[in-house]
Amino acid sequence: MTKSVFIAGDWGSTNLRLYLCRLSSGQSAEVLASLSGPGVSGVKSDFEAVLFDLIGDWLEQYGPVPVILSGAVGSNIGWHEVAYLDCPASPEQISNGTTKFIVRGLDIWILSGLKTRTGLGAPDMMRGEELQLLGWMLEREEHSEQIVVLPGTHNKWALVAEGQVQTFVTAFTGELYSLLEKNSILITQPLADNFLADYFMQGVELSKTLQAGQLLNALFTVRSRQIEGTLDAQHGASYLSGLLVGSDIVGSLGLLKNGTDSVDKIVLIGDSILVQAYQLALESMNIESRICDSNQIAICGYQAIYKTLYKPLDREQS
Repeated sequence: MTKSVFIAGDWGSTNLRLYLCRLSSGQSAEVLASLSGPGVSGVKSDFEAVLFDLIGDWLEQYGPVPVILSGAVGSNIGWHEVAYLDCPASPEQISNGTTKFIVRGLDIWILSGLKTRTGLGAPDMMRGEELQLLGWMLEREEHSEQIVVLPGTHNKWALVAEGQVQTFVTAFTGELYSLLEKNSILITQPLADNFLADYFMQGVELSKTLQAGQLLNALFTVRSRQIEGTLDAQHGASYLSGLLVGSDIVGSLGLLKNGTDSVDKIVLIGDSILVQAYQLALESMNIESRICDSNQIAICGYQAIYKTLYKPLDREQS
């Protein structure tokens, strides 16, 4: 095994992102190369073949280095199911929450997800986002209570306090948008590159006026406004996005804070146009937000896990 070289991978339901990393003398991980592949939902059964086909050249160059994986690969539809950790969860608990198995002479570690119960009294789970939260908690300079949002297919809203992920809620926002865009009468022209902030904000503003249960009624305005002529078909997707994002913000904050405490600052993790859209919507609600780079934070998280697993061994070999 080449000293201080490891492979890290976010194997989610839709994508696989692999990073060849080396821990430098300064104790920070350097990304030597990266690869992408199919997500868990696109792999029928042979996860081993998919992984080794991708990393074959890396192994030829560096030998049997350890592999650290996070995401849906550890779920009940993944390669090896790994138990969830209960919230509250500290960085140390997340770093230590791994399960090891050996394939073709490689140590492969899969990170545990997190689970909690929401204000609805219902179970909630995350896989993959805990790696991002780990990296963010290790990099943050202040330790006051903070809400961290990870927009995506299933948005995660996490409450971090006292150095732990206290709880979180999942919003079905991204997948719901995709389903409505592709399979409903609401949208005839997909969003693609036609995102327009003005129409997005029209949806956000409507979302802020809704009472409990009224989102289902409001969704039809995407269609009715097009018929009326006050919304062009090409702008319907931006409007729908705003309506869903605004409703997500109001609903998720209500669950996390029990509808009592106001929120004036939020951390967003990501680098897509969706993250920028959330920042725009939050600004309209007088909530300041700061965007953090998801790749940098992820590498910080993988680095922490590697050090937990292998750093004592590296010191012995020095």
